[in-house]
Amino acid sequence: MAKRIKRDWHPNFKKYMKFIVEHPNYTGMPFLYKKDGEIRWVVTRSSEAGQARLKWWDSKRKELGLPKGDAWISKTARAIHPTGEKPCQICGKIMSLDYIYPNKRNSMSPGAMSNAPDRLDGYHTYNLCCRSKQDTGRHKSNLARYGEDRRAYENWSEGDWKAASCLMKEFQKHGISPDHLGPISLGFSHRPKFRPLTRAANSARNNRMTYEDVKLLLEEEMVEPIISSHSKYIWDLLKNKVNNDTDALKLGKLMRENMHHILSIFSYLTEKGYKDFLIKNFLHPEYANYSIRFDIFDPKTGSFKEMVKTIGTKKQYANNAKRYIRISFESLKQYSLKKNRNLKNWLDDGTKEKLNEVITALDAKQDKKALSKLNETFEIIAEQLSKKFN
Repeated sequence: MAKRIKRDWHPNFKKYMKFIVEHPNYTGMPFLYKKDGEIRWVVTRSSEAGQARLKWWDSKRKELGLPKGDAWISKTARAIHPTGEKPCQICGKIMSLDYIYPNKRNSMSPGAMSNAPDRLDGYHTYNLCCRSKQDTGRHKSNLARYGEDRRAYENWSEGDWKAASCLMKEFQKHGISPDHLGPISLGFSHRPKFRPLTRAANSARNNRMTYEDVKLLLEEEMVEPIISSHSKYIWDLLKNKVNNDTDALKLGKLMRENMHHILSIFSYLTEKGYKDFLIKNFLHPEYANYSIRFDIFDPKTGSFKEMVKTIGTKKQYANNAKRYIRISFESLKQYSLKKNRNLKNWLDDGTKEKLNEVITALDAKQDKKALSKLNETFEIIAEQLSKKFN
């Protein structure tokens, strides 16, 4: 076992530790001091102290009236923090706990990452300033993968996700926010093509489309696929009916609703044990096998002269593919039909019948037939939603 490194904590951080343990927001924190009187800042979750602190954090959550959903403990830690900023244990630099710092990920980052109950205040001891050096899991060689857009995985977006992620990094190197013309949260593909926007403009845009966006997408569709196969039906039914910005907003709303149904079905099939079928037909881990560069990238337009792809043999590519699959399936948990999203709430008899045919075909090892029936299910849902457009 590697020997634990004894760190000399920065005076600013030592002062901060004393401030936190004496603050009333942390009253009752268990195992506060060691036998020698030093502050017990770090514990492990699995230890007696860690489990006791976990219960303390849960009681704080209840006190604040926060639901015990995703990231409940980090939300609790942020809610009770008295200042919203903390010094770095290593260099002493004070940084905000909120997402205001640009970094090598998608665009912004908090000054410190949540880490409760392992750390007394609920945050890593080192800040963003020293993270890549102090966190062995976030060295620069590993941080590179965070340029990838998790939303593409979470929305099961098709397209060359590795190339798109690499192109995003080119934008970020120049301090520019890459914008998907067709939002992936609406079912569009994660393609290596973006338009440059400021971060503020990209954030304000969110997943809303304008009439001009739809016209540009129709033009691009003449050159390459722009929509994921699972969402193609709703797009094809309505894309030529958009005549103004109001229509474009209405289309976006219906496409988002369509995505809810798609992810619910994927979640349902996963729970039934058909994970391999979904990987084979809707995920593309093979894209991870390439290293990609873009020659003569123009940050003003987001264009490049050539995309050069080189097949790789590195173990990191295989790990990248596994991570892509893992995140994609983890994202389906929020769409689990066990959490108030029962099929009867949104599927009519015809759609339920088609989905049952999918299951029957899968049980009979007839994957090709199952895919055909699943696409018919998507088509029926799109037809039902399209009626709301008029």
